[in-house]
Amino acid sequence: MKRLFVASLLFLAFFMSNAQEKSYNIACVAFYNLENLFDTLDDPIKNEMDFLPGGTNLWDGKKYKEKLIHMSDVISQIGDEYVKGGPVVVGVSEVENIGVLNDLCNTPKLKASGYAPVLIEGPDVRGVDVGLIYRKEFFTFISASSHTLKIEGRDNFFTRDQLLVSGIILGDTVHFIVNHWPSRRGGEKRSAPLREAAARLTRSIVDSITNVSPNAKVFVMGDLNDNPSDASLMKHLKAAGKLELASTMGLFNPMYKIFKTDGNGSGAYRDSWHLFDQIIVSNGLLGDDKSTLKLYQTLIFNRNFLKQKEGNFAGYPLRTYVGSAYQGGYSDHFPVYMFLIKQK
Repeated sequence: MKRLFVASLLFLAFFMSNAQEKSYNIACVAFYNLENLFDTLDDPIKNEMDFLPGGTNLWDGKKYKEKLIHMSDVISQIGDEYVKGGPVVVGVSEVENIGVLNDLCNTPKLKASGYAPVLIEGPDVRGVDVGLIYRKEFFTFISASSHTLKIEGRDNFFTRDQLLVSGIILGDTVHFIVNHWPSRRGGEKRSAPLREAAARLTRSIVDSITNVSPNAKVFVMGDLNDNPSDASLMKHLKAAGKLELASTMGLFNPMYKIFKTDGNGSGAYRDSWHLFDQIIVSNGLLGDDKSTLKLYQTLIFNRNFLKQKEGNFAGYPLRTYVGSAYQGGYSDHFPVYMFLIKQK
Protein backbone atom coordinates (compact mmCIF):
# COMPACT_ATOMS: atom_id res chain seq x y z
CA MET A 1 0.00 0.00 0.00
CA LYS A 2 1.30 3.41 -0.88
CA ARG A 3 2.31 5.88 1.78
CA LEU A 4 1.48 9.56 2.07
CA PHE A 5 4.36 11.92 1.19
CA VAL A 6 4.65 15.72 1.23
CA ALA A 7 3.77 16.56 -2.38
CA SER A 8 1.45 13.62 -2.99
CA LEU A 9 -0.85 13.77 0.03
CA LEU A 10 1.61 12.69 2.67
CA PHE A 11 3.32 14.97 5.06
CA LEU A 12 6.46 14.28 7.03
CA ALA A 13 6.13 15.54 10.60
CA PHE A 14 9.01 15.62 13.05
CA PHE A 15 8.72 15.24 16.80
CA MET A 16 11.41 15.07 19.48
CA SER A 17 11.34 12.32 22.09
CA ASN A 18 14.24 11.73 24.46
CA ALA A 19 16.45 13.78 22.13
CA GLN A 20 15.77 11.26 19.35
CA GLU A 21 14.06 12.40 16.18
CA LYS A 22 11.01 10.45 15.01
CA SER A 23 9.04 10.92 11.79
CA TYR A 24 5.34 10.42 11.17
CA ASN A 25 2.94 10.03 8.30
CA ILE A 26 -0.19 12.15 8.59
CA ALA A 27 -3.65 11.63 7.11
CA CYS A 28 -6.79 13.75 7.16
CA VAL A 29 -10.44 12.71 7.53
CA ALA A 30 -13.40 15.09 7.38
CA PHE A 31 -17.16 15.53 7.50
CA TYR A 32 -19.22 18.03 5.49
CA ASN A 33 -22.96 18.68 5.34
CA LEU A 34 -23.37 19.61 1.66
CA GLU A 35 -26.74 21.37 2.17
CA ASN A 36 -29.19 19.82 -0.26
CA LEU A 37 -27.03 18.37 -3.02
CA PHE A 38 -29.85 17.37 -5.38
CA ASP A 39 -29.72 16.61 -9.08
CA THR A 40 -32.32 18.13 -11.42
CA LEU A 41 -34.18 14.89 -12.23
CA ASP A 42 -37.66 14.15 -10.91
CA ASP A 43 -37.80 11.06 -8.71
CA PRO A 44 -41.52 10.45 -8.09
CA ILE A 45 -40.96 8.55 -4.83
CA LYS A 46 -39.09 11.45 -3.21
CA ASN A 47 -40.33 14.73 -1.77
CA GLU A 48 -37.91 16.87 -3.79
CA MET A 49 -40.18 19.42 -5.46
CA ASP A 50 -38.16 22.36 -4.13
CA PHE A 51 -35.13 21.12 -6.06
CA LEU A 52 -36.56 20.69 -9.52
CA PRO A 53 -36.49 23.20 -12.41
CA GLY A 54 -40.18 23.99 -11.83
CA GLY A 55 -39.96 23.95 -8.04
CA THR A 56 -39.82 26.72 -5.46
CA ASN A 57 -36.05 27.12 -5.77
CA LEU A 58 -36.00 27.00 -9.58
CA TRP A 59 -33.18 24.47 -9.32
CA ASP A 60 -31.55 23.87 -12.71
CA GLY A 61 -28.46 22.46 -14.37
CA LYS A 62 -26.47 25.68 -14.07
CA LYS A 63 -27.04 25.94 -10.32
CA TYR A 64 -26.37 22.23 -9.87
CA LYS A 65 -23.03 22.48 -11.69
CA GLU A 66 -22.07 25.55 -9.67
CA LYS A 67 -22.96 23.72 -6.46
CA LEU A 68 -20.77 20.76 -7.43
CA ILE A 69 -17.82 23.03 -8.23
CA HIS A 70 -18.22 24.87 -4.94
CA MET A 71 -18.32 21.62 -2.95
CA SER A 72 -15.24 20.31 -4.74
CA ASP A 73 -13.40 23.60 -4.12
CA VAL A 74 -14.00 23.24 -0.39
CA ILE A 75 -13.20 19.54 -0.11
CA SER A 76 -9.98 19.86 -2.11
CA GLN A 77 -8.70 22.46 0.39
CA ILE A 78 -9.61 20.72 3.63
CA GLY A 79 -6.45 19.74 5.48
CA ASP A 80 -4.09 21.56 3.14
CA GLU A 81 -2.01 22.66 6.12
CA TYR A 82 -0.41 19.22 5.86
CA VAL A 83 -1.90 17.29 2.93
CA LYS A 84 -2.71 18.14 -0.69
CA GLY A 85 -5.70 17.20 -2.82
CA GLY A 86 -8.21 16.74 -0.02
CA PRO A 87 -8.74 14.34 2.87
CA VAL A 88 -8.36 10.58 2.54
CA VAL A 89 -12.00 10.16 3.62
CA VAL A 90 -14.88 12.66 3.70
CA GLY A 91 -18.23 11.75 5.23
CA VAL A 92 -21.11 13.77 3.74
CA SER A 93 -24.79 14.42 4.40
CA GLU A 94 -27.80 15.89 2.57
CA VAL A 95 -26.96 14.03 -0.64
CA GLU A 96 -29.78 12.83 -2.88
CA ASN A 97 -28.27 9.68 -4.37
CA ILE A 98 -25.12 7.91 -5.54
CA GLY A 99 -25.42 9.73 -8.88
CA VAL A 100 -24.75 13.16 -7.38
CA LEU A 101 -21.82 11.77 -5.41
CA ASN A 102 -20.44 10.36 -8.67
CA ASP A 103 -20.87 13.80 -10.25
CA LEU A 104 -19.06 15.35 -7.29
CA CYS A 105 -16.17 12.89 -7.56
CA ASN A 106 -15.94 13.65 -11.30
CA THR A 107 -15.46 17.39 -10.84
CA PRO A 108 -11.97 18.31 -12.08
CA LYS A 109 -10.39 18.86 -8.67
CA LEU A 110 -11.75 15.72 -7.03
CA LYS A 111 -11.23 13.54 -10.09
CA ALA A 112 -7.56 14.53 -10.04
CA SER A 113 -7.39 13.21 -6.47
CA GLY A 114 -9.05 9.90 -7.39
CA TYR A 115 -12.14 10.05 -5.19
CA ALA A 116 -14.79 7.29 -5.24
CA PRO A 117 -18.25 7.38 -3.60
CA VAL A 118 -20.17 5.16 -1.17
CA LEU A 119 -23.91 5.64 -0.58
CA ILE A 120 -26.78 3.31 0.33
CA GLU A 121 -30.24 4.80 -0.19
CA GLY A 122 -32.39 5.04 2.93
CA PRO A 123 -36.00 5.86 3.84
CA ASP A 124 -35.75 9.62 4.53
CA VAL A 125 -38.92 11.35 3.32
CA ARG A 126 -36.97 14.15 1.59
CA GLY A 127 -34.87 11.60 -0.21
CA VAL A 128 -31.52 12.70 1.22
CA ASP A 129 -28.90 10.35 2.58
CA VAL A 130 -25.48 10.27 4.16
CA GLY A 131 -22.54 9.06 2.12
CA LEU A 132 -18.77 8.93 1.99
CA ILE A 133 -16.10 9.66 -0.58
CA TYR A 134 -12.56 8.33 -0.38
CA ARG A 135 -9.27 8.60 -2.23
CA LYS A 136 -8.72 5.22 -3.84
CA GLU A 137 -4.94 5.53 -3.71
CA PHE A 138 -4.86 5.91 0.07
CA PHE A 139 -7.99 4.13 1.34
CA THR A 140 -8.64 0.46 0.67
CA PHE A 141 -12.39 -0.12 0.75
CA ILE A 142 -13.52 -3.27 2.60
CA SER A 143 -17.28 -3.05 3.17
CA ALA A 144 -20.33 -0.85 3.71
CA SER A 145 -23.64 -1.40 5.47
CA SER A 146 -26.68 0.72 6.25
CA HIS A 147 -28.50 0.85 9.60
CA THR A 148 -32.08 2.11 9.94
CA LEU A 149 -33.36 4.02 12.97
CA LYS A 150 -36.74 2.70 14.10
CA ILE A 151 -38.79 4.35 16.83
CA GLU A 152 -41.11 2.09 18.82
CA GLY A 153 -44.74 3.06 18.32
CA ARG A 154 -43.95 5.35 15.37
CA ASP A 155 -44.15 3.20 12.28
CA ASN A 156 -44.51 6.33 10.12
CA PHE A 157 -41.20 7.83 11.28
CA PHE A 158 -38.44 7.84 8.66
CA THR A 159 -35.03 9.50 8.78
CA ARG A 160 -31.56 9.05 7.33
CA ASP A 161 -29.91 5.66 7.74
CA GLN A 162 -26.53 5.44 9.44
CA LEU A 163 -23.76 4.33 7.08
CA LEU A 164 -20.91 2.12 8.28
CA VAL A 165 -17.88 2.00 5.97
CA SER A 166 -14.77 -0.05 6.78
CA GLY A 167 -11.41 0.15 5.07
CA ILE A 168 -7.67 0.51 5.51
CA ILE A 169 -5.58 3.69 5.93
CA LEU A 170 -1.79 3.44 6.25
CA GLY A 171 -2.07 -0.27 6.97
CA ASP A 172 -4.64 0.08 9.80
CA THR A 173 -8.25 -1.07 9.58
CA VAL A 174 -10.67 1.80 10.29
CA HIS A 175 -14.45 2.09 10.57
CA PHE A 176 -16.49 5.22 9.77
CA ILE A 177 -20.08 5.61 10.98
CA VAL A 178 -21.61 8.52 9.02
CA ASN A 179 -24.69 10.14 10.57
CA HIS A 180 -27.34 12.79 10.07
CA TRP A 181 -29.47 12.56 13.20
CA PRO A 182 -33.08 13.83 13.29
CA SER A 183 -33.51 17.60 13.17
CA ARG A 184 -34.79 19.95 15.84
CA ARG A 185 -37.98 20.61 13.91
CA GLY A 186 -40.82 21.09 16.37
CA GLY A 187 -38.44 22.33 19.06
CA GLU A 188 -35.22 21.13 20.65
CA LYS A 189 -36.77 19.47 23.69
CA ARG A 190 -39.69 17.92 21.84
CA SER A 191 -37.42 16.38 19.22
CA ALA A 192 -34.61 15.37 21.62
CA PRO A 193 -35.88 11.77 22.12
CA LEU A 194 -35.39 11.13 18.39
CA ARG A 195 -31.73 12.16 18.52
CA GLU A 196 -31.23 10.19 21.71
CA ALA A 197 -32.58 7.11 19.93
CA ALA A 198 -30.23 7.82 17.02
CA ALA A 199 -27.34 8.06 19.49
CA ARG A 200 -28.22 4.67 20.96
CA LEU A 201 -28.26 3.14 17.48
CA THR A 202 -24.84 4.64 16.77
CA ARG A 203 -23.52 3.33 20.07
CA SER A 204 -24.80 -0.15 19.27
CA ILE A 205 -22.87 -0.09 15.98
CA VAL A 206 -19.72 1.04 17.80
CA ASP A 207 -20.14 -1.70 20.41
CA SER A 208 -20.68 -4.37 17.74
CA ILE A 209 -17.22 -3.48 16.42
CA THR A 210 -15.32 -2.97 19.67
CA ASN A 211 -16.81 -6.08 21.35
CA VAL A 212 -15.04 -8.12 18.69
CA SER A 213 -11.93 -5.92 18.54
CA PRO A 214 -11.48 -3.78 21.68
CA ASN A 215 -8.77 -1.64 20.08
CA ALA A 216 -10.72 -1.03 16.88
CA LYS A 217 -10.32 2.38 15.28
CA VAL A 218 -13.86 3.76 14.96
CA PHE A 219 -14.92 7.23 13.82
CA VAL A 220 -18.42 8.54 14.53
CA MET A 221 -18.97 11.53 12.24
CA GLY A 222 -21.91 13.56 11.06
CA ASP A 223 -24.42 16.34 11.50
CA LEU A 224 -25.83 15.26 14.85
CA ASN A 225 -28.21 18.23 15.29
CA ASP A 226 -27.01 18.44 18.90
CA ASN A 227 -23.97 19.98 20.53
CA PRO A 228 -21.18 17.94 22.16
CA SER A 229 -22.54 18.81 25.61
CA ASP A 230 -26.10 17.61 24.94
CA ALA A 231 -27.58 14.46 26.49
CA SER A 232 -27.66 12.58 23.19
CA LEU A 233 -23.87 12.79 23.01
CA MET A 234 -22.93 12.61 26.68
CA LYS A 235 -25.50 10.16 28.05
CA HIS A 236 -26.75 8.07 25.12
CA LEU A 237 -23.76 7.89 22.77
CA LYS A 238 -21.47 8.05 25.83
CA ALA A 239 -18.89 10.23 24.11
CA ALA A 240 -16.56 11.66 26.74
CA GLY A 241 -15.77 15.34 26.47
CA LYS A 242 -12.62 14.94 28.57
CA LEU A 243 -9.77 12.70 27.56
CA GLU A 244 -9.36 11.21 31.04
CA LEU A 245 -12.92 9.82 30.87
CA ALA A 246 -12.55 8.21 27.46
CA SER A 247 -11.06 4.96 28.76
CA THR A 248 -14.22 4.16 30.72
CA MET A 249 -16.74 5.48 28.16
CA GLY A 250 -15.03 4.04 25.10
CA LEU A 251 -15.42 7.17 22.95
CA PHE A 252 -13.76 10.59 23.01
CA ASN A 253 -15.28 13.73 21.54
CA PRO A 254 -12.53 16.30 20.79
CA MET A 255 -15.24 18.71 19.62
CA TYR A 256 -16.37 19.23 23.22
CA LYS A 257 -13.46 21.54 24.03
CA ILE A 258 -13.82 23.37 20.71
CA PHE A 259 -17.44 24.15 21.59
CA LYS A 260 -17.47 24.57 25.38
CA THR A 261 -14.05 26.12 25.99
CA ASP A 262 -13.19 27.81 22.72
CA GLY A 263 -16.77 28.81 21.87
CA ASN A 264 -16.49 27.85 18.21
CA GLY A 265 -19.14 26.27 16.01
CA SER A 266 -19.87 24.90 12.56
CA GLY A 267 -23.15 26.78 12.13
CA ALA A 268 -25.14 29.63 13.62
CA TYR A 269 -28.76 30.42 14.38
CA ARG A 270 -30.17 33.62 15.93
CA ASP A 271 -26.73 34.94 16.89
CA SER A 272 -25.77 31.71 18.62
CA TRP A 273 -23.12 29.29 17.37
CA HIS A 274 -23.70 25.55 17.49
CA LEU A 275 -21.40 22.62 16.79
CA PHE A 276 -23.68 19.98 15.33
CA ASP A 277 -20.99 18.70 12.95
CA GLN A 278 -18.66 16.42 14.86
CA ILE A 279 -16.03 13.68 14.58
CA ILE A 280 -15.74 11.36 17.59
CA VAL A 281 -13.16 8.60 18.00
CA SER A 282 -12.85 5.30 19.83
CA ASN A 283 -10.10 4.49 22.31
CA GLY A 284 -8.12 2.70 19.62
CA LEU A 285 -7.26 6.11 18.16
CA LEU A 286 -5.98 7.50 21.46
CA GLY A 287 -2.78 7.07 23.42
CA ASP A 288 0.95 7.48 23.09
CA ASP A 289 1.72 4.43 20.97
CA LYS A 290 2.05 6.00 17.54
CA SER A 291 2.96 2.72 15.83
CA THR A 292 -0.70 2.69 14.76
CA LEU A 293 -2.97 5.55 13.63
CA LYS A 294 -3.69 8.01 16.43
CA LEU A 295 -5.61 11.27 16.78
CA TYR A 296 -3.41 14.32 16.38
CA GLN A 297 -5.63 17.40 15.91
CA THR A 298 -9.30 18.32 15.29
CA LEU A 299 -10.43 21.53 13.58
CA ILE A 300 -13.30 23.43 11.97
CA PHE A 301 -12.72 24.44 8.33
CA ASN A 302 -14.13 27.97 8.52
CA ARG A 303 -12.04 30.03 6.13
CA ASN A 304 -13.23 33.47 5.07
CA PHE A 305 -14.39 32.45 1.59
CA LEU A 306 -17.02 30.24 3.24
CA LYS A 307 -18.50 33.13 5.25
CA GLN A 308 -21.19 35.72 4.67
CA LYS A 309 -19.29 38.99 4.22
CA GLU A 310 -21.84 41.63 5.22
CA GLY A 311 -25.22 42.34 6.77
CA ASN A 312 -26.84 40.90 9.87
CA PHE A 313 -25.39 37.47 9.16
CA ALA A 314 -21.78 38.49 8.53
CA GLY A 315 -19.50 35.65 9.62
CA TYR A 316 -22.20 32.99 9.24
CA PRO A 317 -21.73 30.20 6.68
CA LEU A 318 -22.46 31.47 3.15
CA ARG A 319 -25.40 29.33 2.05
CA THR A 320 -26.64 28.17 -1.32
CA TYR A 321 -30.14 29.47 -0.52
CA VAL A 322 -31.67 31.69 2.12
CA GLY A 323 -35.27 30.61 2.02
CA SER A 324 -35.98 30.41 -1.72
CA ALA A 325 -33.53 33.20 -2.58
CA TYR A 326 -30.46 31.87 -4.38
CA GLN A 327 -27.20 33.07 -2.78
CA GLY A 328 -24.79 30.94 -4.80
CA GLY A 329 -22.82 30.09 -1.67
CA TYR A 330 -21.55 26.83 -0.28
CA SER A 331 -23.42 25.34 2.68
CA ASP A 332 -25.11 26.35 5.91
CA HIS A 333 -22.46 24.28 7.71
CA PHE A 334 -18.69 24.53 7.95
CA PRO A 335 -16.83 21.23 7.48
CA VAL A 336 -14.96 19.65 10.37
CA TYR A 337 -11.77 17.66 10.00
CA MET A 338 -9.17 15.69 11.87
CA PHE A 339 -5.50 14.83 11.42
CA LEU A 340 -4.18 11.37 12.25
CA ILE A 341 -0.54 10.41 12.68
CA LYS A 342 1.36 7.15 12.51
CA GLN A 343 5.04 6.65 13.15
CA LYS A 344 7.01 5.70 10.07
